[in-house]
Amino acid sequence: MFLKKKPKETAEACVWFSYTVMLPDIDEDDKEVTVIGNMIIKNTGTSVLNTPMVCIRIKPPEDVRLGGKIGSVTHTALMIDGTNSEAWHYFHDNWKEQAEKTGEHWLKPNRLQKLEPGENLTFENEIRIPTTKREKFVLIEGFFYSDEIKNGIGTLNNISINL
Repeated sequence: MFLKKKPKETAEACVWFSYTVMLPDIDEDDKEVTVIGNMIIKNTGTSVLNTPMVCIRIKPPEDVRLGGKIGSVTHTALMIDGTNSEAWHYFHDNWKEQAEKTGEHWLKPNRLQKLEPGENLTFENEIRIPTTKREKFVLIEGFFYSDEIKNGIGTLNNISINL
């Protein structure tokens, strides 16, 4: 009788941005470039990914606003817009100071605590960049972390905006 070896569990993910860039109209008073998109995480491994979290890093962080379904664990935009997409929250107490200083936004989903093999998790976001910025280049990077992927995985693509 032969014993079958149990396949080794692998913790892997594929992470990317899907987005569109909207330029302001010439006659608009408010001159902002708007990036609307998703950061998509797909569990491509064979093991469950527990405690998923993302970092969105914006360089340089001055005057750039990140929006989306971001709130507290108990109250979010999900209650307002009524869609079924996942709501997220900042998990550092000093998130605002950190975002202004480093450009890093550390977020966790409100409900989803594990990502099963083959499943996707999406962070829907909106980024507003004023055309009056002193710096004329903005780079948006994304990273995914979990209990099993402590060093993180960067997105396959970044978002680069030249004003």
